[in-house]
Amino acid sequence: MLKQIKQKLKANIVKKVIKKIFNFYNKMETIYPEPLNIKKTEKILVLAPHPDDESIGCGGLLLKYASQCNVICLTDGRYGDLNIEPSKMIEIRQKEFESVMRKLAINNFALLRIEDSKLEFNYDTFKQINFNKYNYIFIPNNLDQHPDHQAMAKHIKKAYIENKIKDNVKIVMYEVWGTLPLPNRYVDLSDIINKKKEIINMYHSQVKHIDYANKITALNEYRGISVNKNSIETYFEIKMKDFYEL
Repeated sequence: MLKQIKQKLKANIVKKVIKKIFNFYNKMETIYPEPLNIKKTEKILVLAPHPDDESIGCGGLLLKYASQCNVICLTDGRYGDLNIEPSKMIEIRQKEFESVMRKLAINNFALLRIEDSKLEFNYDTFKQINFNKYNYIFIPNNLDQHPDHQAMAKHIKKAYIENKIKDNVKIVMYEVWGTLPLPNRYVDLSDIINKKKEIINMYHSQVKHIDYANKITALNEYRGISVNKNSIETYFEIKMKDFYEL
């Protein structure tokens, strides 16, 4: 009985949250996404809950703006393959992440090594990041089903409350496990789609289970229809103070 009550309460909360989010999106005037306009002087922080999220959701961005991007991976990815002992899995995924960063020519990257699936309970580690060095902070879509991805949005909002993120910083949400209902920005992948596939496929431990490269680039190609491009990465860009209201 208690379990049923908890499930019902959780379902009601989810319904309220989804209603609030879609009410916000319905107010947006943009019908079609516009090119992501990043100036050469602006700095970008890509936050990846797990090693590979950054390449799946932002591979094109990282290929085109490598010199302006810092990448921080939050978790150690130990549960990326339950058939492999966690300590070994951590080592594998760290090496894969580092290889991808070198391939992309990302000069500044880090792994915070929070236990996989426990990001929600590690805000104290998350808040040590100096967010105000950046003009843009990229995070997974806040409607994403993955709990670590959802935790990212919660931590960003908490950091904002604690004045660790300024109002004028732009939050940009990317697609990994969940699609954005109304993307308003894009990066053209038409000339680099094969390079994006290549970097995703460098995560051998993950693509052996799911063909992330072909599945996400199929979404990228579908998204391109809306702006008459062969392939695009889509995002939802929003000011920090407005993101807090979502």
